Amino acid sequence: MDSDRLDGRNVVALGDEATVAGSDDLPFEVVSASTTSVDDRVLSDAGLLIIGDQAGLDRIKGSYAATPTVAFVTDPTGPIATDPIVDAVATTPTELTARIRWLFARKDRAHLHDERADGPSRMERLQAGAARLATARSPEDAYRIAVVIAEGILPVEHSIAGVARDDWIEPVAVSTGEDPDDRNRVRVGEGIAGKTVAEGEPTLDGTVDHDRYGSALTVPVGEEGVLQMAAADSDAFDRRDLQLAELLASHLEETLSRLRADEALRAERDRLFALFENIPDAAVIYDYVDDVLLVDRVNPAFEETFGYSAEEIVGEPIDEYILPADDEAVIGEAQELNARLRRGQNLRCEVTRRTTSGDRHFILHVVPIRLGAENASGYAIYTDVTERREREATLQRQNERLDAFTSIVTHDLRNPLSIAKGHLDLARTLEEPERLERVEAALDRMDELITELLSLSRDGRVVGAIEELSLETVAREAWSHVETADSGLVVDEDLRFEADRTRVRELFENLFRNSIEHGTGGEQAGTDTGTTPLTVEVGPLGADGDPDGERFHDGPTGLYVEDDGSGFDGDPGRVFESGYTTEDNGTGLGLAITEHVAEAHGWSIEAVPVEPTGARFEFRFDSSE
Repeated sequence: MDSDRLDGRNVVALGDEATVAGSDDLPFEVVSASTTSVDDRVLSDAGLLIIGDQAGLDRIKGSYAATPTVAFVTDPTGPIATDPIVDAVATTPTELTARIRWLFARKDRAHLHDERADGPSRMERLQAGAARLATARSPEDAYRIAVVIAEGILPVEHSIAGVARDDWIEPVAVSTGEDPDDRNRVRVGEGIAGKTVAEGEPTLDGTVDHDRYGSALTVPVGEEGVLQMAAADSDAFDRRDLQLAELLASHLEETLSRLRADEALRAERDRLFALFENIPDAAVIYDYVDDVLLVDRVNPAFEETFGYSAEEIVGEPIDEYILPADDEAVIGEAQELNARLRRGQNLRCEVTRRTTSGDRHFILHVVPIRLGAENASGYAIYTDVTERREREATLQRQNERLDAFTSIVTHDLRNPLSIAKGHLDLARTLEEPERLERVEAALDRMDELITELLSLSRDGRVVGAIEELSLETVAREAWSHVETADSGLVVDEDLRFEADRTRVRELFENLFRNSIEHGTGGEQAGTDTGTTPLTVEVGPLGADGDPDGERFHDGPTGLYVEDDGSGFDGDPGRVFESGYTTEDNGTGLGLAITEHVAEAHGWSIEAVPVEPTGARFEFRFDSSE
């Protein structure tokens, strides 16, 4: 065999600069040609082609595809190396020399049966092909690589792979580079390929009834696939060829099984990620790095709930973002939970965590990926129960009001009822009219208690229709519904604000009634005339709480009600407690009702003593301040 020629024709290197440079080290005469300007006569005269890029491969397809071709590339699993017209693959000059020598020997197909031919043995080539199969990324890639391998290890003119679908065998890869869709399909159980799939046994046919091929070798691939190799000559395949073909089919089946498993894992991963992304609760995938709990991934609900974007928190210690900074109890609890997580334990508990909008309450459910494993990554799900906790607190307040209601009904109403019954009995016996007046007074007292108890028993968090109100108008309406005697109302300045008219009027009525019942009027400075009539004043509340001066620089923040009476007899902090009163005949409910009305509007209320005498109630519209 001529060492630098192949049947008197040239070896042509066609492709990029790296391909041309690498071919310079070969012990063969190599003609280097530019893909864009190569002359057809150069390609026609080539006995072997070295291809290094896609442009070179596209150039030889069709007219020159029958010329023995070596892909000289860095990736033996890429589209160039696995193209059906490529006969061999090399990644180094040494491998390229060996592949060319092997292709020289392949000019006579009888050399394919000679395991002693110069170059890799057929088994070595099969093992190399199996390594290429392991890199397949899809079943289609695997079948395409398999038919190329078959041409490299068997004396074939043509090889084809098919897959059984709905009782038909559909071609999926053809070694000649043809589109598999252009090949005819066959029914399972019919023809050589159909019987091989149906029976699951290989078929070695020395002769076949075909106008182009004289013999065929067909092997099943698992339960659904088939590889078929055809040769022009009769009896072209022997038992050794059958063994190699079955080995190739087993490698292909193993690859397809791996791809199916990978696909199942990807599908399961995609389902998990879809669940993770779409779960309505805030969720975190966490991991441990150097014993530190780091965020690996968060879902959109986490970003919305906690206020941190994925870009901001991924890769960061989660506790630095969501633990309340100054709450030692919560921090200690979190440290204990982290210790349990490091041991791979499941967790479910109620916690308080910080968000960008403030602390909130959550049910925390943590599931490590591997239970019992140290420092295992896992999932943490935060279910926001803040509203539930607030509802529970509201229910607790309602229960407390109900307890107060029950207590008052049991004790306070029983006394005037007993008085009324006693006087009625005496009035009937003694016929004394004044006793009937006492009965009427007792019944009036009962009516007052019942009215206030009904108001107190309402849900203090619910208000009716909200509308814009005038402070002066609603205050004077309330004043007209209270027995004021000679007391006077002063409106310092009008204020427009939004509230429930009925509930706010009730608020003012209770405050006015409280001032009149508990205040005796202020002393008139510089005179000895004693007390003066009580004065009640209402007006806007400035930002600094002072109704005088530049109080509306930034707009009013609330309102106040102030009287010049005797002030608070007891602790101002207790005046809003249900049942608290300093009067013998007081109900202790009026100011409690006032506080509930304020809370229902989101206002805060504070009782402030006035110097030298008097009582003042301040309402701030934004209770968070």
